[in-house]
Amino acid sequence: MWYFRSPKNIVFGEDAISYLEDLEGKSVLLVTDSILMNLEIPQIVIKLLQKNNMNVTIFDEVNSEPTINMAEKGAKIASENEIDWIVAVGGGSVIDCAKSIWILYENPEMRIDEVFPEDPLPLRNKARLIAIPTTSGTGSDANWAVVITDTQTGQKLSIGHKNLIPDISIVDPQFTLNLPKHVTASTGIDVLAHSIEAYTIQWRNDFSNPFALQAIKTVFKYLPKAVEEGQNLKYREEMHNAATMAGIAIGNSQIGGAHALAHSAGAVLNINHGNIIAVVLPYMMRFCVEEEEVARLYSEIAYHIHLSFSTPKEGALKLIDKTEELIRNLGLKMKLSDFGVTKKQLEENMEKMCDFAINDTGSLVNPRDFTEDDIKKLYNEMF
Repeated sequence: MWYFRSPKNIVFGEDAISYLEDLEGKSVLLVTDSILMNLEIPQIVIKLLQKNNMNVTIFDEVNSEPTINMAEKGAKIASENEIDWIVAVGGGSVIDCAKSIWILYENPEMRIDEVFPEDPLPLRNKARLIAIPTTSGTGSDANWAVVITDTQTGQKLSIGHKNLIPDISIVDPQFTLNLPKHVTASTGIDVLAHSIEAYTIQWRNDFSNPFALQAIKTVFKYLPKAVEEGQNLKYREEMHNAATMAGIAIGNSQIGGAHALAHSAGAVLNINHGNIIAVVLPYMMRFCVEEEEVARLYSEIAYHIHLSFSTPKEGALKLIDKTEELIRNLGLKMKLSDFGVTKKQLEENMEKMCDFAINDTGSLVNPRDFTEDDIKKLYNEMF
């Protein structure tokens, strides 16, 4: 038996943010980061909420790698102000931190690492969650996943629960107009990775597939345009919608091995997720394509992005080549050594990276099973 889940409301398109004008509530915890505050992006949201006579408390201490400590601090502030809405304004890191704050605010005796998909997770007794993404990448505004770092172990925890899907996702392209080219490119490749994995992993299904496929088609068509013409609202809107569609796809399917290896290497080697996923994705695709069924699924994608081929394996390999070409043309790094990682660093951290990857949720349903030796070989190939 399967379930399809998404936010109760997805408000998208130009001026979607005006939805907040009719929001009912008393007290809001606005979760964001200091960079966005300096750019005065959350202030747009704050003004709308205050215009609606809502008390707004700002928590802007999230950074690119949210931690359990940040979530605990945010939950304490939420409790002190008895908030009834949590509003996340930011990229995936901000939204994931807001979800973690939500967990701890509603369940003060719970630890983040105790969240398990099949166990009860009481939410919405105190507050509801609105996600307003400012990057077109993680899809965290539309799914039930959280990636957060345990500072004691250094591990990126991947947790999930159906109740963690935001109540409302506001997908307004105006918030992405001033993103730097590199951020647009790296977050866009994350959309592609989500979609390809959702379409090919063992939990793929008839409801997640259309979202994944549409997001893939959109990335190949519009990501280069959004990078080159960042002020073009049409291109921005297409990529913003694609990110949320990919989020719905993985929320109803799952991530795979590319994300497992990216989470672990990113955490251990201190590389931003959008950057590391661009390195890992093609290597994991070449690993998985040895499975006949994966080759068939890759060839389906190849067909839909108008690649010519004679056999499923040829189509699959052309898709991988096209993916590498896209990453290269966007100017993203494609090797671990490009980030200054040395062979010695790789060898010294290999066991830890393998352990983190094996225990990541993305390893559970990858379309091709892998061992620790496979992971080591892949990381060495990426070097």
